[in-house]
Amino acid sequence: MSRHLLILNNGSSSLKFSVFALGKELGNEVLTGSFSLYGQKSVLTYSQGRKKTRINYQSAYDLSAWWRHLLGLLTKFDIAYVGFRLVHGGEEFNQVQKIDKNLLTRVKKYNQLAPLHNPTTLALVQLAKQTWPRAKMALTFDTAWHRSMAPEAYLYSLPLQYYKNYGIRKYGFHGLSHEAAALYAAKKLGKSISQLSLISCHLGSGSSLAWVVNGKVKDTTMGFSPNEGLTMATRSGDLPSGVVLYMARELKIPLKEIDIILNKQSGLLGLSGLADLRDVLLAAGYRVADYKSSYKFNSEQRKMAKTALAVYVYDIRRYLASYLAMSKKLETIVFGGTVSQNKDIRRLVLKDLNLPKGIKIFIAPEGEMKNIAQKTIQCLKK
Repeated sequence: MSRHLLILNNGSSSLKFSVFALGKELGNEVLTGSFSLYGQKSVLTYSQGRKKTRINYQSAYDLSAWWRHLLGLLTKFDIAYVGFRLVHGGEEFNQVQKIDKNLLTRVKKYNQLAPLHNPTTLALVQLAKQTWPRAKMALTFDTAWHRSMAPEAYLYSLPLQYYKNYGIRKYGFHGLSHEAAALYAAKKLGKSISQLSLISCHLGSGSSLAWVVNGKVKDTTMGFSPNEGLTMATRSGDLPSGVVLYMARELKIPLKEIDIILNKQSGLLGLSGLADLRDVLLAAGYRVADYKSSYKFNSEQRKMAKTALAVYVYDIRRYLASYLAMSKKLETIVFGGTVSQNKDIRRLVLKDLNLPKGIKIFIAPEGEMKNIAQKTIQCLKK
């Protein structure tokens, strides 16, 4: 039996998986799919060769259930290597790391900085170790791609001791997706990535932009945690500190509850009652291919959805415009992530922007999983 590499990539409301055949080099992707939320239910979609399958489950987000279903698909594969995407690695982790007890202890301290992602990834590591105890495993870090940012981009205007002593700074996220999008653009333009200047837009349940000059990140919208920057599915994005202080001091909301509000009850969900952008688009009067909402929208919900969509698009446009204004030789804007596949979103984002003459607009295919796979094998086969 041929050996295989399994890649596991959890989002805030999804779990992507891919299996690659292994030989002397990384082989073909023989299985790929994802678990995701579809309204109030879970959906498993996967492809093996040309065959595509979709299975609906009645439960909402349930990692244990998703894992049991996934194992049913993996019985025919000899899993020798497993690679994981870990959202937050701080300044400490800028390279792929082999998994051992020491590493898992060290990365746990970043759980509180990425509460929707890191704990789930570490839970997946434990599940994988129990299932394939002899397999070699590695973590790749979303924050690593943004390590080239200069102090003027990553420092907050706090007393410097909070950075030096506690690591409070902008880190940036979605790095593996932004890197894959940049590599795609470089290939399309026939250039080395070190010669390329671009803006990459990762749009999904979590979203961020990155401004890249000569292959190095100059700035990105996410910061100390993934709850910074753009309005997202359930995350607030940028929020003045005064609002948080008011909630705590005047409204007497405990900090633990504020954390839940900002990460799990805000964004599109907070503005419209709908966390899935597809539902928001439908309620706002747009068509969404291959999607049927489980909601029935009344006039008030439709009004709220239009407002939420306007806020969502405005946030992307204001950051995109600021990066455009600071760029001298921008060659392309690259859209990646599931939301970017929607032409209405791209049209709304780009409408009436003062784009440089001759700039190329690319829609990058899914490249994050292969990026993780290549990094994982390079690390584990040393």
